[in-house]
Amino acid sequence: MKIIDSHAHIVQYIAGIGSGGELRSIGGGMARYANGQVVRMIPEQFHTDGVSPEQLLEIMDENGVEKSVLLQGNFYGFQNYYTWEAVKKYPDRLRGVALVDIMKGKAAAEELAQIYDEGILFGMKIEVDSTFQCAPGTRLADPKLAPVWDCCEQYHQPMFIHMFRREDIVDLELLAKTYPHITFVICHMGADICFRAGMPKRNYEKVLQIVKEYENVYIDTSTVPDYYEEEYPWKTSVNIIEECYRKVGADKMMWASDYPGMLKKGTLNQLIRLVTEECKNIPESAKEKIMAENARRLFF
Repeated sequence: MKIIDSHAHIVQYIAGIGSGGELRSIGGGMARYANGQVVRMIPEQFHTDGVSPEQLLEIMDENGVEKSVLLQGNFYGFQNYYTWEAVKKYPDRLRGVALVDIMKGKAAAEELAQIYDEGILFGMKIEVDSTFQCAPGTRLADPKLAPVWDCCEQYHQPMFIHMFRREDIVDLELLAKTYPHITFVICHMGADICFRAGMPKRNYEKVLQIVKEYENVYIDTSTVPDYYEEEYPWKTSVNIIEECYRKVGADKMMWASDYPGMLKKGTLNQLIRLVTEECKNIPESAKEKIMAENARRLFF
């Protein structure tokens, strides 16, 4: 079965932001927030503070992954030039998604337009929690961000969104209605707002409703096992992915690894087999769409 990873990362160095403030590497794949909290960012197997495109390609080749989409986010920090270099060096294997500071509004839209005109990087990713750390309360549909959405609409560029708040679901639906030429990809099957401890089931049900109802909204399968204290084969994650298939259908789903972070939870082979082998209630023809065909159609 062909495999395309719709959500992976390369990291030259960690220079991000999160709930604990500024986030910086301190060696050995670890990083420290400004509040003193220390977290592992890069799996121990890499023995570095970053992950190169060559390391990604090596593990792709070992596991039969044909191509990958490289995403950036404020959690790892801006990696535009590093991503640009990787895509230029390996154009047949990698595509790279852009990152700008959307809080700059019109100026951010101008940066994106320049990136899109160059034609190397594409799209944009928003990690709601880290993106709005310095402007808490900002909404995805805030009017000051409209120039960014207008730019993506004009250029028919996709937007990858990692949601954290109930209002993100509300805003996503509004944006999907308003900008029909933006392909919205919901990262991590809805992520924290769906699977963080204590989240009501209706949040995931609403996310699936949006994916089913709007032609321009898709969902990736990454990271769900990270929300549950389970060992492979991650039965809860299997149930969640199969529910998505039942309610949405294979045409709107894309397999994704969230490499390298998810290698702290399991191997890339296990992340692949989560769908190809463990989701026994999804037929092979549907798995082919989820594992590669949909991402190829949208991004390659």
